[in-house]
Amino acid sequence: MPRKVLLIDDNPTFLRMLTRFLADQDGEGIRVVGAVIGGRDAVAQTERLQPDVILLDLEMPDIPGVDLLPRLRASVPDARLIALTLMDPASFRATALAAGADAFVSKASLEHDLLPAIQGVSPIEHRRGPVLC
Repeated sequence: MPRKVLLIDDNPTFLRMLTRFLADQDGEGIRVVGAVIGGRDAVAQTERLQPDVILLDLEMPDIPGVDLLPRLRASVPDARLIALTLMDPASFRATALAAGADAFVSKASLEHDLLPAIQGVSPIEHRRGPVLC
């Protein structure tokens, strides 16, 4: 059964690009179930869609992703939360992991690091520790 992935980002162009990228990964067991623009509807959509994996931008103007991480974790405790950012990954990595992210992937390295992060562990195994990409 494919992993259900929910995308949360404030940039509609990036969401379309990421949706296309993931859809092109034939045989990788990934199915994008939704794309949410910004953080306002993120928790409601997460509860409705029950994704296995959530890809979350950390830098959003309405609600920062780092503030959403604990709320998303409470909504879907077994989901795998992967924080994304284009900003300086070194300064955001520890903050994202402390806030509840299971993995951190720089948007600059999505092509190489995203699929391994998504497939790193099954959603229920995420409690064993974060995957650092």
